Amino acid sequence: MIMVKALRLKSPAKVNLRLEILRRREDGYHELRTLMQKISLSDTLYVSLEKEKGISITTDHPDLPLGKKNLVYRAAQMILKKSEYKGGLHVDIRKEIPLGAGLGGGSSNAATTLKALNQLLEIGLPTKELMKMGLGIGADVPFFFLDGAAVAAGIGEKLKKIGLPDLWYVLINPNFEVSTRWAYRNFILTKRHFHFNLQGFVETPEGISGLLWNDLEGVVSHKYPQIEGMKKMLLSAGALGALMTGSGPTVFGVFSRKREAEKAFKKLEDKVRRRGWIILKTHSLPT
Repeated sequence: MIMVKALRLKSPAKVNLRLEILRRREDGYHELRTLMQKISLSDTLYVSLEKEKGISITTDHPDLPLGKKNLVYRAAQMILKKSEYKGGLHVDIRKEIPLGAGLGGGSSNAATTLKALNQLLEIGLPTKELMKMGLGIGADVPFFFLDGAAVAAGIGEKLKKIGLPDLWYVLINPNFEVSTRWAYRNFILTKRHFHFNLQGFVETPEGISGLLWNDLEGVVSHKYPQIEGMKKMLLSAGALGALMTGSGPTVFGVFSRKREAEKAFKKLEDKVRRRGWIILKTHSLPT
C-alpha cells in the first residue's frame, strides 16, 4: 500500500570549480577530471502519482521541453520500469536554474526525479543503483546523489567526496544557451599533462580561487566574448576568482563571505540587468 502520493523536493544547481579534459574516448565521450560543488540555487519539483497511465510534465518556464527531450521524462520512464505501478505520474518543475547554463539543472532534475519516485513507489533501490541509472541519462546525474562537493573522473561516473570551505557565489548568465555537445566537439586536445594535486588548495576560499580552471572556457569565450566581459565585471567587484562553469555560458565569482558577495551583487546588479542578463547570489551547500 502506497501511503505518500506526492513529494516536493529541491533540485540544486552545481558549479565546476575545475574542469580538465584528459582525452577523447573511442565511444565519443571525453575523459574528465572535474571538481563540482552543489549550490543553494535550486529548482523545485512536485512529483505526484496519478491514476491515469502516462508521464506528464508541467513547468513555469516557457522554453523547457516537456516531452521525451526532458531528462525528467527519461528518469521517470526508467524507474517506472523497475516498479509494478500501473498508474501514471505528474512532475511540475518550478525553474530557478537558467536553461543550458552549465549549472546542471537538467541533470539535477533527473536525479531528483529518480530519488522521489524511488520513495513514492517504495521500490527501495540503493543509492548506488540509482546513480548507475542516472549515468544512463547524463554524465553529471550521479553527482547529484551526493552531498556538497566531489571530484568526478572518467565521464563523470567515478566520484570521490571532498570537503570544501563555505563559499559564496555571484553568478552572471548572459541569457542565452550553449550546447554542451558543441563545446566538447570544438575543444582541441593539446599534449599538456595536468598532474594537479588538489590537496592543500581546497582548505580556504583563497586556495579554491587558485585552482579555478575550465578547459572549455577558451572554446566558448572565442565564440562568445561576453564570457571574458562577465569575468572582468566579477573580478572588479571584488571576487577572489571568476570562472565559466561547465560548458557555459554562466560565469561565477567566488567570495569568502556573504557580506562581500552581497556588496558585489549590489554593485553589479543594474549594470548586468541593463544588458538583459541574469545575476544571482548563491552559496555552497554543506557536505
